[in-house]
Amino acid sequence: MIPELLEVIALITSGVVAGVLFAVAVSVLPTLFALPAGRYIETHRLLGKGYHPTMPIVVNVGMVADLWLGLMPGDRLPRTLFVVAGVLLLASQFVSHLGNVPINRRVKAVDPEAVPEDWQDPRPLWRGWHMLRTSLALVALAANAVAVVLS
Repeated sequence: MIPELLEVIALITSGVVAGVLFAVAVSVLPTLFALPAGRYIETHRLLGKGYHPTMPIVVNVGMVADLWLGLMPGDRLPRTLFVVAGVLLLASQFVSHLGNVPINRRVKAVDPEAVPEDWQDPRPLWRGWHMLRTSLALVALAANAVAVVLS
């Protein structure tokens, strides 16, 4: 019963993470790039409120479920795939905390009504970090799906 419950949790959480990050990549980011600097800063602040603290919790729950599944008895390949998925979710957290979050803090520190002339637009760098964590999350979801099918 516990392994099956953990598999459902791993699939749901990795699916939510991959889906949210994918949606940001294909819809939110193009919108943010189309905005002038001040509006971008305002919008970025508003979007961030919705993701924090929800997304880190979802990622951590999925990661713990995956790693727990990797430690359970059973066939080696599914267990290995669960561990890989957990490590990929952990890696996506690292990318978020070391790449995107520092940029988010810098954006929040800028007054959207008085954007400095020499302001360096963080959107391209933020997109790069985001695409990396999105890729990691998508591969984690695939690893989880294959592991569940094989277990």
